[in-house]
Amino acid sequence: MLSFNVGLYLLIASLVVFHMIPSPVACDDKEKDLLRDINTYRKVLNLPVLDENKKASCLAEEIADDLEHAHCEDFRDYYPTPGNNSKIPNFQKNIDKCNININATAEGVIMPLCVPKLSLDDLFSNYTKSNRFTKYLNSSKYKSAGVGSEDDWMVFIVSTNTSSGDFSFSSASSLLPHFLMLAFFFTTLLLFFN
Repeated sequence: MLSFNVGLYLLIASLVVFHMIPSPVACDDKEKDLLRDINTYRKVLNLPVLDENKKASCLAEEIADDLEHAHCEDFRDYYPTPGNNSKIPNFQKNIDKCNININATAEGVIMPLCVPKLSLDDLFSNYTKSNRFTKYLNSSKYKSAGVGSEDDWMVFIVSTNTSSGDFSFSSASSLLPHFLMLAFFFTTLLLFFN
């Protein structure tokens, strides 16, 4: 009876812990709409559509959060270039927070843009008509994208499917909580059924 009670408590505790492990956040409607519009634009150019990259989306969201209080005029400071952009505030902190290997960002391009009230027409126009962004959006090299927004800031990240541009995990340690949870769950089941 005691093992049943302990097993039951451990099972309940494991379910609570499992639900507390962070999971990717779904895109906001404006972010989804922008990605859909960019993909339509790329289809017209006979380019492959960009799949959503969860790690790049995490990074885009974190960068947008950091830019939230920056003035729109400051966006000129964040000229998109492949690789890690040292001018982006808290770049390394955000890379670490999203569990991204810094070497997996070398070919990716981060494109922050400030548009009042994030008007979708203005966002699309800025991304598709400015040479600042089109040289990346018009390239077949990029296979996936991450999108994040906060207030007037939209951050669009394109990434490749190569190891130097896919925004992959920083290490196996990022999977450690999931493996620990699995081990804890099976231990609970063993105790529950003994």
